[in-house]
Amino acid sequence: MLFSKLFNYLKKESATHKTYVVNDGQSQSTDFSQRKNQIEGYTLNAIVFRCVDMIATGVAKVPLVLHLNGKIVEKHPLLDLLNKPNSMQSKSEFILDVISQKLITGNAYIEAAFPGASPDLNVGKPSYLYSLDPAKMEIVPGKNGIPSEYKYTKNGISVNFPVSVIGLSNILHIKSFNPTNHWYGLSPMQPSGSSVDQVNSGNRWNNSLLKNGGKPSGVLQTDQKLTNEQYENMKKYREDNIQGTMNTGKTLVLEGGLNFKPMSMSPTDLDFIEGIKSATQTIGFAFGVPYDLLNTAQAKYDNLAMAYEMLWDQSIEPNLTHLIDELNTWLVPKYGSELVLSYDKDQVEAIASKRDRKRKSLDQVTFMTINEKRSSMGLEGAEGGDILLTEMNKIPLSEAGFTFDDNTDDQKKSSYIKSMMSTGHDRKQAEKLADIVFEDGEE
Repeated sequence: MLFSKLFNYLKKESATHKTYVVNDGQSQSTDFSQRKNQIEGYTLNAIVFRCVDMIATGVAKVPLVLHLNGKIVEKHPLLDLLNKPNSMQSKSEFILDVISQKLITGNAYIEAAFPGASPDLNVGKPSYLYSLDPAKMEIVPGKNGIPSEYKYTKNGISVNFPVSVIGLSNILHIKSFNPTNHWYGLSPMQPSGSSVDQVNSGNRWNNSLLKNGGKPSGVLQTDQKLTNEQYENMKKYREDNIQGTMNTGKTLVLEGGLNFKPMSMSPTDLDFIEGIKSATQTIGFAFGVPYDLLNTAQAKYDNLAMAYEMLWDQSIEPNLTHLIDELNTWLVPKYGSELVLSYDKDQVEAIASKRDRKRKSLDQVTFMTINEKRSSMGLEGAEGGDILLTEMNKIPLSEAGFTFDDNTDDQKKSSYIKSMMSTGHDRKQAEKLADIVFEDGEE
């Protein structure tokens, strides 16, 4: 009872965000317009589209690996299902769909389909997996924070998917964390909503300027009183001869005391470029996409390489791990309790480049044994690898024939130069070092 009361949230409403009271047995509406996120936030916004596409594509192309008792399984019915979830989608298309919906709306729903069976809870191995539209899904709350059913409505037809008392269902709900709603996830577009709107508004502004020949809108003023017929004629003349891209550059001839007065500032005054740049950075930050990947025209090659690694660490790997964890909880146990789904890290370019950089760094380390280096790379130890090695040119000065017990400063300096040359320095470098060490005749 206490757990149930924990999720009785107060009703809050705003223009873009709604949260409703959660009561057992009552239908729970979504806490935001998922359809609006899909249309205005994704399909009409190039920045959001690019962020979602990079993350979802990065997740989709990572090879999945199935383990049985710690050993890799090459062939298995579960792998067949994941490689071809349904007749319309491949593995990459399916995962791209799921991850994209999660990023856009904060929610993703996967249906385990059993052909010829009712939507009631089925046990056993599903024949197909489908990614459902989050905007058409409604969660009906149950007790103890567990949904009683999922209600999916498409083309006016609703299908109810029941949930057992322990949370088992033919629907897998993958959601991001939402502090204001227990049932639905929070999309990255909501924290960056004002920036998304800014980019969309900027695009509409520029499009309107283009349609009007690059001129800001304004009014035609006159001291005379116009009849309805004169007003309509003037309006028609402007639409036919001034507005539109085909009329760009035409001269506006005014007569009869007419004056044109602009109503808004020019694009230069509003400085759209800096505004769009700032909005782009905010959107990329919300999605975990480095700005260099959204502004490749100014990014250097080395920056792009590091940016892709950051994209993997901040966005791709967390979403991939989340998906695999959910599948290991919901789908994999249907095929056996000793099976574990993971991914092939060796096929991930970002991981490979980081490991190569780490390996090169370890090659320069002289205070670690070979096996200690191998262990830090995640490799097993090698026979004879526990001996500490050092570089041949790093030897004690006394063994190189250098000593400060010589009788004269010149002999000391000469001995020092020889010792430096024996450790790899050329003669000029050795002489410069000797001049510094024996400056004013001091050691």
